[in-house]
Amino acid sequence: MSPASAVTEGLSAETRLSVLRKLNNPSVPVCALELTQDPLHGEHIGKRKMDRKGNRELVPLARNLRKEMTKEEGKLWYQFLRLYPVRFYRQKVLGRYIADFYCAKAKLIIELDGSQHYEEEGQEKDACRTQYLEGYDLEVLRIANNQLRDNFEGVCTYIDWIVKQRTEGGGTTPQSSALRETAVDRPKTPCAGELVRNGANGTTPQALRARPKTPCAGELIRKDNMKTVELYTDGACSGNPGPGGWGAILRYNGVEKELSGGEEMTTNNRMELTAVIQGLLALRESCVVELWSDSKYVIDALEKGWAWGWRKKGWIKSDKKPALNPDLWTMLLDLTRQHEMHYHWVKGHADNEFNNRCDALAVAEREKYA
Repeated sequence: MSPASAVTEGLSAETRLSVLRKLNNPSVPVCALELTQDPLHGEHIGKRKMDRKGNRELVPLARNLRKEMTKEEGKLWYQFLRLYPVRFYRQKVLGRYIADFYCAKAKLIIELDGSQHYEEEGQEKDACRTQYLEGYDLEVLRIANNQLRDNFEGVCTYIDWIVKQRTEGGGTTPQSSALRETAVDRPKTPCAGELVRNGANGTTPQALRARPKTPCAGELIRKDNMKTVELYTDGACSGNPGPGGWGAILRYNGVEKELSGGEEMTTNNRMELTAVIQGLLALRESCVVELWSDSKYVIDALEKGWAWGWRKKGWIKSDKKPALNPDLWTMLLDLTRQHEMHYHWVKGHADNEFNNRCDALAVAEREKYA
């Protein structure tokens, strides 16, 4: 996907033609290689600068996009980002692209993606766009529209946590009453080979054997007496890609909560990942999470640390091929750092009652889009 096509998707033919003419003008440079400041706000943005003239060429288009915000963009802006204590800009011109939302202080871009972004061509375009923006030392946070619709509060909490990490280096969940009623210290995600604290009694051999093999999440303090929650998840997809659905069941102290959702065009792996993400987003505090899934793709990548390696290498796998679904993996890895995670693979369509119920939820959601 060319940069010009990226910024003109969804526009009228007349507007698209006008923008393309400007973007294709070779006299308008895109960027210059030098250390500089953000041309519009004086914020340092990395090793390259975004050309002033190039920015001005896209300003009219950005204004038009502000007027034609999607329902999801409008909800996130008016109910959260517009009121957020750290300033965000909407439809912000950054070099050759227009970001949905941009926070200069956190050097953070938030992109809301519809189902078209998860087709093969869409993922390639987004990868090109993300690589370009990350060249300016900006973090790109991609959030699916369905995630925003299904769990708006959880998504807002996740954004708040990311901003705090990038501006304060903080380790707590949001204090804002608009997000959570109670702030909870984020626990440390233990490293492989490390003893697990067992309340006031130190450690036990059983706790050591139960250690998850996830990478260390940093200098975070594990709280005693954390609640233990069981999370069962499953995804389903017809055609792959095609219509899909996901289901999740949370269990704590005899109480259950079912979650489900779907998309018109997706893949099975995206639905498996989304189920786990939505389950974790539903938790109101840091917990010990026992995750059960029949997806080797999810369990192995988390338990064996593969996903952390992909992220460290810029979403490139050991075979030098690109790791798929980096937007969902980014969110999932960040969410697992807020809990103590234990991973369990279960055979699908077998004798696990809760896995079968999740499968039924996912299939029911998938059929809504079939």
